[in-house]
Amino acid sequence: MITRIGKVTNIYPSTGKVKVLYEDEESASLPLSMLTMNQEYSMPAVGDRVVTMHMENGSSKGFVLGTYYGGGMQPKANTGYRKDFGSGAYAACLGGAYLLSAGSASIKGEKASVYGGGAALSLNGDATLVGAVVTIGSAAASEDEESEEAEPDVCLKVTEEYAELKSAQDIRLEAEADVLLKAKNVMVEAEEITLKCSYGEITVEEMMKRMERIEDQLGLPHTI
Repeated sequence: MITRIGKVTNIYPSTGKVKVLYEDEESASLPLSMLTMNQEYSMPAVGDRVVTMHMENGSSKGFVLGTYYGGGMQPKANTGYRKDFGSGAYAACLGGAYLLSAGSASIKGEKASVYGGGAALSLNGDATLVGAVVTIGSAAASEDEESEEAEPDVCLKVTEEYAELKSAQDIRLEAEADVLLKAKNVMVEAEEITLKCSYGEITVEEMMKRMERIEDQLGLPHTI
């Protein structure tokens, strides 16, 4: 086996091959296959320097082992693990923390699960979450990560037919400014409903009883 160093001049993405120029001899190889690295697809760019390995019976048979640092290519990390995918996208792992950075990212599958002691999602722009049924909630972590997810203690569930906000605990809606609720019909169902404003506080049940007393005094039939 003969090991050589050269510069990529042509890439053939559909076949996983590249052509390499050997500047020391001003000669070029035939298209050489890239090593798959356990079925990982990652083609070098034109101009990248690579290490090749040729059979001793001729330069037409060989493989491209990969790129290397040096000759104008410097590492973008100095510790941990980093994998660059091109166009600024990369994955990095340091001290047990994993980071995936990209202009856009998609997760596709019949089922997707994320497990962890804590999670945060920060966005500088718009976000869209689309699905036949979308559930966003909070629940105690399952002891068995391979089991079906527990029913969330607090969740917002959205389907094509309805939107449901469900909680085993209190739900609070707070705003520093106005809150607008607009719908064709609004139904509120509870054992007790309390209305509170700067004028005072009253339950809906007490309000209805006061209305009944006024109707009795006026000799009017009860509306409810």
